[in-house]
Amino acid sequence: MSKHLKYLLAVGLLCLAPLVKADLQTLQTVHEIRSDGFKAATYLLIDNNLYERVREPGNRESYREALNGMDTRIRQLGNPNELRSIFDQFTRMIRDLENQPEDEAHFNLATVNSIMQTHAEIDQMLASLYAEHADLADERLQALHQQSLETNQILLLYQNNMFSSIGVYFMETNEGIFRAMDASIMERFDTLRSLLPEQDAALTRLNQQYGFIQPRLITYYQDWVPTIAAFYLLRNTDTLNNLAREQIRAG
Repeated sequence: MSKHLKYLLAVGLLCLAPLVKADLQTLQTVHEIRSDGFKAATYLLIDNNLYERVREPGNRESYREALNGMDTRIRQLGNPNELRSIFDQFTRMIRDLENQPEDEAHFNLATVNSIMQTHAEIDQMLASLYAEHADLADERLQALHQQSLETNQILLLYQNNMFSSIGVYFMETNEGIFRAMDASIMERFDTLRSLLPEQDAALTRLNQQYGFIQPRLITYYQDWVPTIAAFYLLRNTDTLNNLAREQIRAG
């Protein structure tokens, strides 16, 4: 290969690098909208959980924070019409639920069921957007995103199982789903350690925090700990998302 051709190739790669990084940042933004969507849905279910005798103000603060995060990031994507429309519908439905009388809202699970259906529609739309850029992510970024996603999914599934009258719309389920998801998450911890040896300390903490709540997930049909499960598992997803951002910044 001539020096001139090598020079042109090098210049071309340098020009492409910012474009690839921009697409990876878009991928990260889409992933974090999904993550915030699961957080909003999780705390919405906790707030309307019949096992909780007292409605804690922090639940609404948490899902409103997640909704604000979704709104900000959807704007960063340029407000795609379909996504903006269904997100606005999602927030309107939640506001309508909040405006119901306290005793009525707590027991109006039909409204909560509709909100969860809308969350699933948003998540499916985001999954399609993610797939458009997914091939640009290397193995490390893919693993971080998948671990974050599955942690969010097992948490929301756990919250969902406290409601006999609310369907699971964001994923297909079966009798052994909790054990299958748990096995996948545990196996990926080992994968992440091999892919990111420099993050061993952070990954060990994540594994320990997951291990603390893991028995409750497996025996989901026994004592419910909805708030504790959310505290530990959402702490993990936040860390995983931060690690993903670091990977993109590092290039």
